[in-house]
Amino acid sequence: MDKNEKITMLKNYIISNTLPIMIDFIEGKYIPDSVILQANCNITELNGHYVDTEFVAPKWFNKLTNKFILVIDNIDSISKEEQLKFIELLKYRKVSTFELPKNVVIIVTAKKISRETINEEIYSLVAHIGS
Repeated sequence: MDKNEKITMLKNYIISNTLPIMIDFIEGKYIPDSVILQANCNITELNGHYVDTEFVAPKWFNKLTNKFILVIDNIDSISKEEQLKFIELLKYRKVSTFELPKNVVIIVTAKKISRETINEEIYSLVAHIGS
C-alpha cells in the first residue's frame, strides 16, 4: 500500500471514528487540528489531579475543546508494559473520570509497529494502517 492509499484510509477512519487508529507513516506534529500527548509522559500528566479538594482534568484534556484529534505520539518509544497506561483511554475513551468528547478521534503513532514494539493488548484496541 502506498502512502496516498494509507492517507485515504486514515481519512476514512477519521470520518467513521469507530476505533483508535495506529499509524507508522506520519509523526504527530504533522497531524493538523490535534492535541499531542507524548507516549513517554508521566502518569501524572496523563491522569487528572487535585487542586485543593477539586479533581481536575489534565492540561492536554482541556485543549480538546478546540481540537478533534488526540495523538498519542511515539508509543513504540516506551516499554510494552508502560504502554498499558493508555488502556483506559483507548478502550473506554476516558481518563480517570473524564470522558473524551464524542467527536475526538484518537491516533496512535509509532516508528515501527511490530510484536516486539507494541503491547498486544494495546494493538488489539486499534485499527492499524501502515506497513
